[in-house]
Amino acid sequence: MRSVLRFGWISQVRWSPRGDMLAISGGEGIALYQGRFGGSPTIRLTGHSAPVKDIAYSPDAALLASASADTSVKLWNLKDLSAGLAKTLTGQTSSVEALAFSPGGPLLATGGADGVIRLWNPEAGDLLASLKAHTDELTALAFDRTGESLFSAGRDNRILRWDQTAEPSSAIIGAHDDWIRDIALHAPTDLLASASKDMTIRLWSRRQREPGIIPAHAGGVDAVAFSPDGKLLASGGRDNLIRIWDVAAQTELRALEGHSRPVLTLDFSPNGAMLVSGGGDNRVNLWTLA
Repeated sequence: MRSVLRFGWISQVRWSPRGDMLAISGGEGIALYQGRFGGSPTIRLTGHSAPVKDIAYSPDAALLASASADTSVKLWNLKDLSAGLAKTLTGQTSSVEALAFSPGGPLLATGGADGVIRLWNPEAGDLLASLKAHTDELTALAFDRTGESLFSAGRDNRILRWDQTAEPSSAIIGAHDDWIRDIALHAPTDLLASASKDMTIRLWSRRQREPGIIPAHAGGVDAVAFSPDGKLLASGGRDNLIRIWDVAAQTELRALEGHSRPVLTLDFSPNGAMLVSGGGDNRVNLWTLA
């Protein structure tokens, strides 16, 4: 393990698609590390007036989208970091908690405290559709590998699948016994993992009627992330631990200790050799797994 830095109130850590950039978001805005990890960031993005709740890279890594409690979504130019802000999307009515880019085209989904999913054309900045999704706060979003289906999860304990047709429609694919804090999708297999306050991880597959249920973290599970090959799943939770799971066997391989508060966010590097974690102790840690 190598600790990167302390960062006030961490919400997300995200590797770029090529693995050459690490973005960290939270109460201090966004810190970007390019080509190196540790010390002072390459650049800080500070355009939001409230904490940044989620971040996501566009498929071509040209843009970074950020969702904030200030009810806005901002798009940042990554091809030229000195150019800074590219566009601001407005129209949300409450804190924006989650966002996701579609891999299949210029489409960005956002959602938040009002339970509504909004679909945007990020290039033009146009709002394309508003979908009433959840009866409580929306907490996580993920597209499948084609971009034809969008998955959403929320404080109403449900996971919904939205089919991107002319008239988007939803179907409940499952639920937890308490609110869902995070979801992760392994695109090549369409296997979905969900993390919940009910202390379990659930693995959802279109090939199986019932999910695999893994008792995971005492106090609740806050974060999940698949390794790029889909063989491993990392989870973080209220017991301050990161657990590494064998996906096929649904068994724990090891536990990683390094945070003194709940582990809130996780992401594997694109080559699967490293895992980055962010916790309630305001620490960002890098773990070497190879």
